[in-house]
Amino acid sequence: GKRIAELYIDPLTAHEFIVALKKSSSKQTTNFSFLQLISSTLEMRPLLRTRVKELEDIENSIVQHHEFMITTEPSVYDEEYDEFLNSIKTAFFFLEWVDEKDEEFLLEKYNVRPGEIRVKLETADWLLYALQELTRISKMQSLLKEITKLRIQIKYGVKEELIPLLKLKNIGRVRARKLFNNGIKD
Repeated sequence: GKRIAELYIDPLTAHEFIVALKKSSSKQTTNFSFLQLISSTLEMRPLLRTRVKELEDIENSIVQHHEFMITTEPSVYDEEYDEFLNSIKTAFFFLEWVDEKDEEFLLEKYNVRPGEIRVKLETADWLLYALQELTRISKMQSLLKEITKLRIQIKYGVKEELIPLLKLKNIGRVRARKLFNNGIKD
């Protein structure tokens, strides 16, 4: 409880994190698993809204990624289902960022402006840090490495392959990609 208060997260969020961490020990996880988890928290709100024309794509994505989800999917008839769809869309927004999509692409596809992108990314970093701390307290070392990598990926907006280059001084996502494409891997 004390650490949760120090992390400045809602107790409900902490409970959801702990339940999801226990669930993830018996399930295969991906970046989507953790991004959808942090997107479903109260702290991430307001979430990106799912438009009617996107509904079918989002529902197809849910089916495709269902085995990697570590949160509980509400019934289609529940009040929370719309927020659940919004959390899925927000998680895909973060996945696009980690997939090295630029701000212009994110503006067109998700209608999120650069300032909003920055706010969402800072909130995601904070929530991933809290998740990282709860993972450390729960002694789940295998997940700790995944969450730490994802935190770096969210911060810089890069794929996992560029992380070693980002450790170098004055290397950001664009320069790291150029170096990587020219054969410099670390």
